[in-house]
Amino acid sequence: MGLTKVTYPMPMHTQMLENIHALLDFNNVPKSKAERVKYFSTAFGLSIEESESLLDGERVPNKKLLKEIADKFEVDAHWLLQS
Repeated sequence: MGLTKVTYPMPMHTQMLENIHALLDFNNVPKSKAERVKYFSTAFGLSIEESESLLDGERVPNKKLLKEIADKFEVDAHWLLQS
């Protein structure tokens, strides 16, 4: 599994989540939660539950998954962490 459970709010985590959703918006992924979860699950080989917890901000991607996200959307992984 490529996720880590979030036990307290982290500003970097919040920004990363916003940036992931911005990438999904930019790539015309529908805004409905179910469609985004399905897209993310398929794109990154995650279970529906893993994708849902990531997109809800309950878990954060590990370094490997963060790199996969950056590579797929052709952005720098550091950008995902920046505001």
